[in-house]
Amino acid sequence: MSVSISMQGDTFADIQRHLFPKGDWREQGGFLFSRFDEDKQEFVVIEWLPLTGSDYAFQEKDYLELSDSTRASLIKKAHDMQASLIEIHCHPGQFKVAFSLADWMGFHEFVPHIRWRLANRPYAALVFGHECVDGFAWVGEQKLLVNVKGISVGKAFYATTGNSMNALSRGFYEKI
Repeated sequence: MSVSISMQGDTFADIQRHLFPKGDWREQGGFLFSRFDEDKQEFVVIEWLPLTGSDYAFQEKDYLELSDSTRASLIKKAHDMQASLIEIHCHPGQFKVAFSLADWMGFHEFVPHIRWRLANRPYAALVFGHECVDGFAWVGEQKLLVNVKGISVGKAFYATTGNSMNALSRGFYEKI
């Protein structure tokens, strides 16, 4: 099973500009609020929220951590909108992008909590490299994740690398 994500072209362009600002090699992030279409197995983006310096407890070149107040406001906004969340961040130095072990550890802590707080709505995570993207999603009653196969932007489709799913199948993330 896999899912996809669809969004407007201006949103996709805004995300890429935000994630890769000139002269800043720190990880950047943001969240998409979306509706999940069960029939199509597709997240349909309705709003983009870029994160800024004050939204983070830590922001380094290889690590991000949200502040407690940012987590709370994201959950409240998604709850009020009855929306699913898609977390986004970048790995600025990677060209064949995949989630890191730190990302994986964050999923184990954050995803069950946020899904519980949002009535078990689907949740997805995307990691962007300079010219690629990879992703996972948690949908339905499943505790297991599924692959995000790509992002539809108008008539264009950006397939994910699949590197994270390959790493998962090889046991890479079981090191934690």
